Amino acid sequence: MSYNYTVNIINSIKNMAGKLLPQSKTKKQVLKGVSWLAGDKIVRLAISVFTGALVTRYLGPERYGTLSALTAFAALFGPIANMGVNSIILRDIGAHPEKEKSIIDASIILKMVGGVTSVLLAIAIALFAKQPQYQPLLVVFATFNFLFYFLDNFESWFYARNEQRKPVIAGQISFMFTSALRVACIILNLGLPAILLTYSLDSVLGGVLVYFNARKHLSFRILSVQYHKENVLRLLKESLPLMFASMGTIIFMKIDKVVMPWLTTAYVLGIYSAATRLSELWYFIPFSLCTAFAPLIAAAKSKSPEIYEKRMRKALIVVNLVTMSLALFTLLIGPFAINLYAGSKYVSALPALQVHIWSLPFISIGLVVDIWLLNEHLQRLQVARTFTTAAVNIVLNILLVPKYGAVGAAWATLIAYTYPGFFANLLDKRTRAVFWLELRSIIPTPKNLQLIFEK
Repeated sequence: MSYNYTVNIINSIKNMAGKLLPQSKTKKQVLKGVSWLAGDKIVRLAISVFTGALVTRYLGPERYGTLSALTAFAALFGPIANMGVNSIILRDIGAHPEKEKSIIDASIILKMVGGVTSVLLAIAIALFAKQPQYQPLLVVFATFNFLFYFLDNFESWFYARNEQRKPVIAGQISFMFTSALRVACIILNLGLPAILLTYSLDSVLGGVLVYFNARKHLSFRILSVQYHKENVLRLLKESLPLMFASMGTIIFMKIDKVVMPWLTTAYVLGIYSAATRLSELWYFIPFSLCTAFAPLIAAAKSKSPEIYEKRMRKALIVVNLVTMSLALFTLLIGPFAINLYAGSKYVSALPALQVHIWSLPFISIGLVVDIWLLNEHLQRLQVARTFTTAAVNIVLNILLVPKYGAVGAAWATLIAYTYPGFFANLLDKRTRAVFWLELRSIIPTPKNLQLIFEK
């Protein structure tokens, strides 16, 4: 992937988006930002699929299972390192650019404390767990990048100024370099620890490049950071709920791979991880669809209940139809996809893939429901539902994995994912209305299909 290839993708996205966005003074600025971010994600996805396939084949199921457990375990501590401050930085610098130094100072201090805390906590739990997959040295390799998360503040600084191009290019350089480094580790047969290091190095190098881009425009440096108690405490108070919400989401997404080392072998975990990797490749599609629908639904909320309900139904119908089609397509190409991506060593991942792929429609419906919760000012329910789903997933893994292996883990995930965006709405009277809306929308009746094409 070359820089020119990335630019071509970005220009294509810009042309398509330009036809959809209304004319406004900020249209050009918005288009540039959206195009750079979307182009970055597309290029990253293409490269990660290629390098991911090489890593999966090189390590084999057992070592790949260890890698998956380590990266999932490390991810649990990422929200502590990040401290939930990125969105606050965006908001505050955008609203008060004259206070950018005090905002950046407070966020750097919080993230430095969070980074050290997260690494020490991860090592302490690894020592206590005494699991072969969670060797303390490997945990250090998987988490050392948390110590440099404070550099992400300068990426947020660029975004607050609507200058996405520079951090995207810096991230692309870092991502391509560490991806090439990962391939070199495979060619030189350097093993699991070296490959693990390349994943952590990516965010560190990207952060350093972004900082050196930003320092040309800043009137201060990292070494000139000043501690102001009231600023730090104010930021901490605002960021803690966001940190816990982020932690809940990570637990929700990663807990199956974290608990599996206690329930089965690294080999089984590797088989399951290969299946989920192929299933999760589709996740960007419902995320993109919901990102497109969100402002339309929010705008309809202020117009009339009828238009609001119609847009919600349209979103549910489209997202469900697309993800159900993707699930069926994955069933058809499953054997070919596993052999192409992971090789013959992972052929036993097929049954797990055939089960896990059906979690995609439920995750996607949950994303649409999240939009509804936000518009109804019920977003507090999301955190409780996320932690409940994680708890259900843990219990189901304990019950199913020892007997059924990777397929049991896939069933545990599928059953757990039906709760937050579907059955939880039935159980809570505040969200029962959206549950009945879901039931009316998920079946592709002629009336529902006709609604897709209505304005």
